[in-house]
Amino acid sequence: TLAEFKPVDTLETLYEKDYFLNLKPNENVLGAIKQLIAQNDIDVYILSAYLSDSRYALYEKNAWLDKYRPELPQEKRLFVPCGTDKSVVVPGHIKYDDYLLDDYTKNLSEWEPPARGIKLINGINHTNGTWQGDKIQFTHSPEEISNMISSVMKYKGFYIARYEAGLDKTSK
Repeated sequence: TLAEFKPVDTLETLYEKDYFLNLKPNENVLGAIKQLIAQNDIDVYILSAYLSDSRYALYEKNAWLDKYRPELPQEKRLFVPCGTDKSVVVPGHIKYDDYLLDDYTKNLSEWEPPARGIKLINGINHTNGTWQGDKIQFTHSPEEISNMISSVMKYKGFYIARYEAGLDKTSK
């Protein structure tokens, strides 16, 4: 979600050294997360799946975060092997007031209930429109994405729907 998806010709490419380390950041989403961390009113964690049989994936994902989000400490970086429900690594189990920003509907569906998901629309996903919950376009500015995430957490999605529809450009 924080990095741009880089298409590969073969699955073996995902196992090559530096694949994850060299992913380009999704600047708008990365900026929004930085703002949320700085505001300090939302407890931000990174929750990422990794290839558990890769020699590089976990190390490179952490190194990538060290480069692009160094203010996020190791204890707030949670990793789960690919294919595993992300909720299983959350300390104390997920609760109704936990939110997951993700670009993959399967992860969001496993998160709900008791928690809530927010789908990041990144230009290559949401082709079938199966996610009916809150959605945010990655093309919004960091400030807008940060405000939308805060709004859905505070108002349970009401303002994101209005904002995306162009009905309310000032809400937070």
